[in-house]
Amino acid sequence: MIIGGEEIKVLDNMTGEDITPKILGQTFLKVSLGQRNEDFSNFMLTSLIRETGRDISGLFERLVLGGIGANYLTRDRLEKIITSMVDLGELKEVDFSNYREDLLRKMASRASEKKEQIQKDLEKFSQSLQEKDTSTLGDLSEKLKEVAEKLKEN
Repeated sequence: MIIGGEEIKVLDNMTGEDITPKILGQTFLKVSLGQRNEDFSNFMLTSLIRETGRDISGLFERLVLGGIGANYLTRDRLEKIITSMVDLGELKEVDFSNYREDLLRKMASRASEKKEQIQKDLEKFSQSLQEKDTSTLGDLSEKLKEVAEKLKEN
């Protein structure tokens, strides 16, 4: 469900307590260790622990601008996350609006850059089709897959 983009909430059946973060952490650990790349799992987990202990707002910005979770970040979700940062003292209330607007501006800029790159790739693809009248169906299929993957990333 999560990989498919669903947001989940897990409540303890007996107490009604929201245990979503605990379950997500356990699931993340199980999935990352299931990849059988222990070096990567260790690096990723220790890096997250180190970063989480320092600057949550900076980590959040780097994650989103790096494309991690950005496709599932709605404006409401962004507001809730930033509000939580303020409530927990991880971001000053006076910085709330500037942080949000700066992040939205950077996200829009990244999306624009990706769009421009996709347009350039499509132009190259179109030119290569014109130059190669004899291109095979297999070659065409592979190029279409590449374009489709880049469109999915955007």
